[in-house]
Amino acid sequence: MAEIDLDIGGKTFRVACADGEERQLQSAAALVASEAQNLVAAIGQLPESRMLLMSSLMLGDRHIALQGQLRAAEDRIRALELRAERAEAESAAPAPGGLFQQDPAEALAALTRTAETLEAMADALEAKAE
Repeated sequence: MAEIDLDIGGKTFRVACADGEERQLQSAAALVASEAQNLVAAIGQLPESRMLLMSSLMLGDRHIALQGQLRAAEDRIRALELRAERAEAESAAPAPGGLFQQDPAEALAALTRTAETLEAMADALEAKAE
């Protein structure tokens, strides 16, 4: 078991952690220290327990916001995957007479129109997501 010193809000804390986890713990402490520094700059010196509580709450709030952004991004990815699957299925099943039996210029024009439609749909989805 390793022990490291962490500086937060002008105080040094000796903390034990599993071997190999020192760097991650130092990174976490740096986040808390940054929030503590912001608090002190904004409202002045605070009691240690209050400073740590407020810093932790601010980090928790940021974490919750990031989770929401992650869920929104995952939803958007799923929607785009479904859209790609539908487009792939539609392009794999040509209409009667077959896209591939058409004149190459007509087939290219049809593919161009399809691409434009898909781009417009993607733009609309991106605008809606923002």
